[in-house]
Amino acid sequence: MQEIIYQMVLAARFSEQFHKMDESGRKEAIQSVETAISSLRGSLVHTKRYMSLRYDSDLIIWASSGDPDPLLDLKTEISLGTGGYLHVTNVFLSLYEHSPYLAKGISLKETLTLEPLRYVIAYPMSKSPEWYQIAYEERKRIMAEHIGMAVSHPENKDIRSFTTYSYGLGDHEFLVLYETNSLEAWSHVAGKLREAEARKWIVSETPLIVGRYLPTFLDIR
Repeated sequence: MQEIIYQMVLAARFSEQFHKMDESGRKEAIQSVETAISSLRGSLVHTKRYMSLRYDSDLIIWASSGDPDPLLDLKTEISLGTGGYLHVTNVFLSLYEHSPYLAKGISLKETLTLEPLRYVIAYPMSKSPEWYQIAYEERKRIMAEHIGMAVSHPENKDIRSFTTYSYGLGDHEFLVLYETNSLEAWSHVAGKLREAEARKWIVSETPLIVGRYLPTFLDIR
């Protein structure tokens, strides 16, 4: 049976009311976020929390499940169960499946439950209709060059990538998730991949979300 895991990356922003609170009130509001996440822990494959580096969000949650319903519950809890202190600004829903261009390795679930790295990048992307008219073997050749450039880059040693698919589920066709301990290394690798032939068929790759890992949101400083 094919292994499939649903993915959700959710970005949210604190309300103006939150910023007007004293320290005690802010801690209580942040605790409500943790309580909302913890209430669904048993139905999720994994949950990771991040402080957002984007201008339009403060927090990022990356969660996965074998079924989309727990992810819907998570979104609802964040929107409604946090006393109105958080407003969702972006949600990406996708399917994590084995790539048709790569041999299967360890299970998808195992890749999600590895020790977290310091940063996450959520990279939505779509390709032009012409890409899908190219014969599979030729697409495989083009993607082999792209993958080879990434893998062989000297700064790629600590970068993990997770290609997920959102055909018919979101505004983009793919959501590629990256974990890294170095944003400089990630930026250099991403820059090099602009030279790959596969770039000719990319038509959209925004909004890109970047966050720094937190064990819990209670660790916010």
